[in-house]
Amino acid sequence: MVYDILVIGAGPAGISAAIYAKRAGREVAIIEKAIPGGQLGLIGLIENYAGFSKIDGNELAYKFYQHALSLNIPFIMQEVVDYDFDKDLKEVICNKDTFKAKAIILALGSHSRELNIAGEQELKGRGVSYCALCDGNFFKGKDVAVIGSGDSAFSDVAYLSNICNKVYLLTKEELKLHNYAENEFENKTNVVLLKGAISQKIEGDDKVERLIYKDNENVHSIKVDGIFVAIGRKPDTEVLKNKIKIDNSGFIITDSQMKTSTDGVFACGDVRMGSIRQIATAVGDGAIAGTEANKYVLLYDHKKKNKI
Repeated sequence: MVYDILVIGAGPAGISAAIYAKRAGREVAIIEKAIPGGQLGLIGLIENYAGFSKIDGNELAYKFYQHALSLNIPFIMQEVVDYDFDKDLKEVICNKDTFKAKAIILALGSHSRELNIAGEQELKGRGVSYCALCDGNFFKGKDVAVIGSGDSAFSDVAYLSNICNKVYLLTKEELKLHNYAENEFENKTNVVLLKGAISQKIEGDDKVERLIYKDNENVHSIKVDGIFVAIGRKPDTEVLKNKIKIDNSGFIITDSQMKTSTDGVFACGDVRMGSIRQIATAVGDGAIAGTEANKYVLLYDHKKKNKI
């Protein structure tokens, strides 16, 4: 079967794109290698998505999934291994089958880089977080640590210092405050800068209790209730190199209509350069991508019919 539009990725952006395209009358399918809902399944309580004062990430993911199913949008549970955008009908090569479509929407998402230290996986979601904006409110009045050396880490510290009792910033490198004033953190009495600190281990029984780190040859332990990892994000765009334009970090470059450098290929959500990587913005991106992909297919069909 040739689809009008194939959406790659079943997170909020991908499902939103598919819903808008399907409601416009297009034949749409979603290809997903893991679980529908994307990163939502890794989030605990969500309190910043309009319409839901509080909702569990898994529950919201299931609602997205059920909405797509109610519109008879099929989910193809396969992993994409390559693309061919040069043919008239674009091809998506998966681990089992190859699928063709007039337009492609890339909603691949991105994932936080991890520390890869002892205790991180076991305590993920139980004090270990990768999004201060999402989870910061769970640690009001508590002591937390932020690990990272870039703008995102500094931004997390600035945010958390307003709601937490104490915030430790562990950075392996000398601080480069970039867009922040030199005295940004010096004026905050509850921020502790730990330069040259290399995280070694996260400890705790049912939740985070301690962070073990080393500076030079000395090993230290600090008591914290939460640990926010801010060492960057990594998009799943390796197979897209030399097929569409991506930035130096691997994020897809689009315009405001979610169009990529390749005609008929769109991108939305966390995989897109410039995204603030929130559920709300992913859904908005998806709505635009689904709408613009529909326009592209209408023009494609018109040209074919009239042999333009």
